[in-house]
Amino acid sequence: MKSIFEDVHSRTIKMKEKIKFSSFSSYHLIIITARTKSEKQISPTVTDDEDLIVKIDGKTFPKLHSDRLKDSPAAFSGGRLHNLSKIVYFLTFLKGKDHEIVLEADQPLGTATFENLQVYALSPTDKLTLEPKIQAEDGDRRPWLTFVLDNLLLKSIAPTITYSRRKRDSDDVKIIIDGNTQGNPLRTIKHFLWRYAGSLLPWIAPTKTETEIFTINLPQDLHYIEFDADRMPTFSKLVLDFGSTLPLLAGIPTVDNPKWTGDFYDDTDVIILARLIFGEARNQSDEAMTGVAWVIKNRLRANRQYFGKSYHEIILKNDGKYYQFSSFNPNEKDNFPLLIDPLKTKNTIIQKAWFNSYEVALRVISGIGNDPTGGATFFHSSDLSQEKFVTESVPGAIYIKPIGDFLFYRDPNEI
Repeated sequence: MKSIFEDVHSRTIKMKEKIKFSSFSSYHLIIITARTKSEKQISPTVTDDEDLIVKIDGKTFPKLHSDRLKDSPAAFSGGRLHNLSKIVYFLTFLKGKDHEIVLEADQPLGTATFENLQVYALSPTDKLTLEPKIQAEDGDRRPWLTFVLDNLLLKSIAPTITYSRRKRDSDDVKIIIDGNTQGNPLRTIKHFLWRYAGSLLPWIAPTKTETEIFTINLPQDLHYIEFDADRMPTFSKLVLDFGSTLPLLAGIPTVDNPKWTGDFYDDTDVIILARLIFGEARNQSDEAMTGVAWVIKNRLRANRQYFGKSYHEIILKNDGKYYQFSSFNPNEKDNFPLLIDPLKTKNTIIQKAWFNSYEVALRVISGIGNDPTGGATFFHSSDLSQEKFVTESVPGAIYIKPIGDFLFYRDPNEI
């Protein structure tokens, strides 16, 4: 996962608030923490609970088999929360560059409290492992964590939960999958609906950490995985098994259909990096192609504003006249048409170079293999004068080594 955006400024959402951020076409994990009050907690004169609903890029997340948003597991309902914190994890596909999250209270005097937001972009995967290590606030039975799967299939989930036997009232955890409660296998009357019941633990071992696999085989659709809490259990880990790699939305470029949509932010990280490799080094060795990819990754790792903070920002950077990488210049009439549609040509050598570029990009982004450049953040072809490069293009750049037809350099600011 790659962090895209965060908002940790706790505040009151009185009516409606819009939060905007930029990313690229990919599955995203959006984590929102908030709390809402019951009518009695707000004021003796109030006759309705606080409610807070979430919309993402115009998408809503209603209660299953209904159009109601307030009662949805994806919403925050004060009648159930009683001003205790709830966390909702949205797993959804976001297309393009600009995105918007809307937080909407249900009435003008609403005082729902937003606590924080985290947005992550996900790499292609068939399993997602989350390790939040969150202990519930001390309180009575109420919603605690909800996982919203937007238009996804799901093979199984494997939560890891720690719960304890306590004096007077122990930790309990309920699991609800698409409205169906996963009952206690011991089938006691008191704990039938609570999967994990701390009062059933012996006093000689009053705390237990338990991992259980629920094989559910849900079809591609909207799904809710809910965890309710009583007292203070800890949610350590969750593994979501999708059964196969998460599918891309129709129209998003893929390795087999890489034609440009007209917006490079419709490319995934792997596709945009593959285009860069293909445009700059398709006639080079695997090592040289890998070196070019690592220059981009090293710039990302350097976390410098002048490089950019994402693969897209780094690769697409331009000053309004010149592109950082010439192959992305639309005026490059011999190169740009190939870069935006690598498989349009019938030339099998060029087609193979595209697939090789994709494989290199996938390896580098996935962290497979070592950096052959030794930390380079710049490169140029050998037909450019080294002296000119280190005096005019990147003053003080530190030469590292040649690979193929490229010369690689380190950023002088890294020393």
